[in-house]
Amino acid sequence: MRNSFLNRAFGIALCGLGVAAAVRWSAGWEFVVIACAYAAGHLVLISSPSGRRVPLLPAIAAGIALESHGSPVLVLAAAAAALPFGWLAARLVHGRRVTDEILPAEAVGLAMFGSIMAAESLAVSVELYRHALGLTIFGGTALIWFLTVALVRTLQTNGSGLAPRRLTLLRALADWPAYLALFSSGALYGLTVSVMGWWALPLAGLPYAFSHVSLHREQTTRQTYRQTIQALGAVPEAGGMVAAGHARRVAELSVAIGAEMGLSVGMLQRLEYAALLHDVGRVVLANPAISAGSYSDSDVSGWSSAIMSEARYLENVAEVVAAQHHPYRRPGEERDPDLPLASKILKATAAYDGGMITGLSSLESIEALHRGAAYDHDPEVVACLRRVLERRSK
Repeated sequence: MRNSFLNRAFGIALCGLGVAAAVRWSAGWEFVVIACAYAAGHLVLISSPSGRRVPLLPAIAAGIALESHGSPVLVLAAAAAALPFGWLAARLVHGRRVTDEILPAEAVGLAMFGSIMAAESLAVSVELYRHALGLTIFGGTALIWFLTVALVRTLQTNGSGLAPRRLTLLRALADWPAYLALFSSGALYGLTVSVMGWWALPLAGLPYAFSHVSLHREQTTRQTYRQTIQALGAVPEAGGMVAAGHARRVAELSVAIGAEMGLSVGMLQRLEYAALLHDVGRVVLANPAISAGSYSDSDVSGWSSAIMSEARYLENVAEVVAAQHHPYRRPGEERDPDLPLASKILKATAAYDGGMITGLSSLESIEALHRGAAYDHDPEVVACLRRVLERRSK
């Protein structure tokens, strides 16, 4: 509801600005053609590492800005007039969810980019755009668009639930390859069209096409890989060895805690995979000779780690799981500095969800972790777990 309201507000405001600019400057057919290009840019989407799809708008805006040397009419006014039509077309073709991902973040980014480029066109000569300094300014302005989109996407989240705003920001910043491909393609067109004419369009389209295909394949591979991890993690649940949904709940909670404690995007992904697979070693209990004997949670972690180590890509994940049940510190000893933070987070979240499975309330399960703090569990991890749960309950 909130995102839809913002989308309409931005669309109405920028539409008014565009119509006013068109009337004021009487831009003519060129204005209309470029406005149509902006509107069509909402329909062509490129995959990004975060799973979000990015519209063609950055490439179109970059090409127009460099070709017109930052003309305020063509960069800002045409985009403003086209935005409502682009929003409507995206809504009809891609649906509400994808449209809400595009706007208002891309609209604000475009406004920032266009405003800076237009201001520069009034302050510097046209010749500047043909030199390295001009391209440096263009690159900095493109970076501002990207950072603005990431910031707006982060602010759109309400800060509640499991995912903290920092995690949203990290995921938004991970989309830089898509924006780099778009701005580079647009810049190639803008710099060559004066020499090559319309042949500049297919020239700029080639690197974009390669990037589009590559990013799409990368995203498909990521999704397939993650789905495979989820399927493997669900095997113990399907066999009745673990409560249904345990791996998924532990993964969500672990990633939220890891993001709040400052883990990198790569480490968060490793932690998520470790949480999804931390009980996969229980499949060995299907062997009656093993299940009839005595075993501990550390044994299960060892079995899980051994299974994951067979896949080279999961070796780092296996290390997290292998250290999962190591104590934070033993009586009379200092804490273990080599114990990975991801392992301490996984241990706490698995214990918390395990308590919930046995019938404890959320508060009782947290209190059980507090009683083990400083020896079994890292007090900072337990405190962060409490904060995340409090945020989710609001």
